[in-house]
Formats: sequence, C-alpha cells, structure tokens
Amino acid sequence: MTSVDAALIREYTELFKPEPWTPPSPAMRRLCELQTMRAGIVRSRAEWKNRIGSGLGDTTATKLAAATIDHFTTQLEAIDRAISETIDQDAELHARRDLLVSVIGVGDTLAALLMAKMPEPGVLRRSGEIVAYAGLNPSHHRSGTSIDRPTRISKIGNAELRSALYMPALSAMRFNPAVAALVARLKSAGRLKPRQIVVAAMRKLLVLCFGVLKTGKRFDPAIAMPA
Repeated sequence: MTSVDAALIREYTELFKPEPWTPPSPAMRRLCELQTMRAGIVRSRAEWKNRIGSGLGDTTATKLAAATIDHFTTQLEAIDRAISETIDQDAELHARRDLLVSVIGVGDTLAALLMAKMPEPGVLRRSGEIVAYAGLNPSHHRSGTSIDRPTRISKIGNAELRSALYMPALSAMRFNPAVAALVARLKSAGRLKPRQIVVAAMRKLLVLCFGVLKTGKRFDPAIAMPA
C-alpha cells in the first residue's frame, strides 16, 4: 500500500465513518458454505432435467440421467437438513430466521438464503440499497434512440438472490396484505405489464425482509400497509 492509498483510506473513513468489520461467526460461515453447495446442486439438477426434457433418445442414457437427478435430489435434501440444523443450533441465526419467516410469503429456504446472501443489517442503511444489491432497481434509458424503451431492472446484483425471490413473491401477491395492496394499486394504474408487477412484488418482499432484520421486529401487516 502506498502513502497515497493510505491517505485516501483515511480520508474515506473520516468522511463516512464506516462500522468496523467483524468476521462472521462459525455458524454463519457454515451456513454460507452450505448455501454455496446448495446452489451448485440446484444448478446441476436443473441441467440434467433439461437434458431429459430435450429428448434423450438412448434408453441407457435416459436411465443414467434419471439416476443422476435422483442423486442430486438426495444431496439437496441432505444439504437442506444441514442448513436447518445449523440455524437451529445458533441463537442469532435462529432469531433472524424467525423474523424472516414472519413475513408472509417467506419460507425456511428463502430465509436461509437471505441470511447467507444479504449483507449484515448494519452495512446497509436504506431499503433502496438492498434493492440495488439484488439488482431489482429500475434501469433507466437516458441516451440515444433507446431513451423511450420501457424501464427494466438493472440485473447488476446478486442473481441468486433475485431468482430466489420469484416464487415467494408470487405467493406474497396473493397472501401478504402489504404486497397484495401494492399489486392492486399497480394494476389499477394500468401502466405496468404483468411481469413488471411481479418484479415490483419481489422488491416489496425484499424490502419487508430488510425491514424486519433492521428493526428486529416481526412482520406486522398493519405497519407495512400504506397509510
């Protein structure tokens, strides 16, 4: 590190006063490792399912592909048990999971992934930062011939987190009053396409999760609903 680097770092810390970094607990490290393994197993199983779906012609190849899928399914079940045990045996992780699953639409699988993939609550100050972290923030076109193109999400963020929110958001659109109210308003406005409304529901669900972790209070629909 040069003296210039040191001066810049000192200036940054004096200006922004970041919180001191603390290493993750052994339980959190284990959870993150298990989640990384889980993501790889899910991708591999999906790949083999796609191969069978594309029409394998040879009977032996089809049987071997099916056996491979069964193997990955067994491994996935073992990983999920290990993740659940890791959370159950750590008081802090257990408390965070309880907060997250209090949000209607969030189950154990999404809660575990959120804990592993989201930055610590003290790192992000505003809900917009977690939305950007997941790549769900709008990306506007401001130049050239594309300026009038529809607004899309940036996708510059954690793709695994973004993907994991999709199905829970569909559930939340039906059963979570705060998300359902947002969806109803957007539909009545008539400006967004169905897919854009789903993305808005994903954003809302993520913000609600950020909120319960930030405040340390369980989800309360009465507070989450707009005034």
